[in-house]
Amino acid sequence: MNFYDWMLALHLLAAFAIASALVLYSVLVFNGRRMESPEQRGLLFRIAPIGTPLIGGGSVLALILGVILAIDSDQYEIWNGWIIAAIVLWALMGAIGARTGKYYTDVQELAEEGGDSAQQEVVARLRAPTGALLHLGTMLVFVLILLDMIFKPGA
Repeated sequence: MNFYDWMLALHLLAAFAIASALVLYSVLVFNGRRMESPEQRGLLFRIAPIGTPLIGGGSVLALILGVILAIDSDQYEIWNGWIIAAIVLWALMGAIGARTGKYYTDVQELAEEGGDSAQQEVVARLRAPTGALLHLGTMLVFVLILLDMIFKPGA
């Protein structure tokens, strides 16, 4: 295996880290909509941090390794349209993902406050479409990045 093959393998592992975090978050988002008790919601908020290093590290590594691959490749250049599209989609995924994370962090802080009215608000926010739609937006952009990487339009 040469340098390019190693970088490609690591780039793909970074993408799998992102995908695994998104799957974890999907399970939590959609199960969170059905949770009734504070204990169940507490479990939800204790499991969620597992995905943070996966999605954060995977995103940064995927970008860095992707740039290295584009520079090292004889076939592709960093200014190819599909590579620029991937970088723009990567930034968009990060922005939507950050907004999603903020939404659920706010819900977690509300849950930790306690009190009946706070718990009712937590249930309402977990069931509200806002968080789920933001998460679906993140997933959609990730799928668009994958499609861009697989089909390399314009290459």
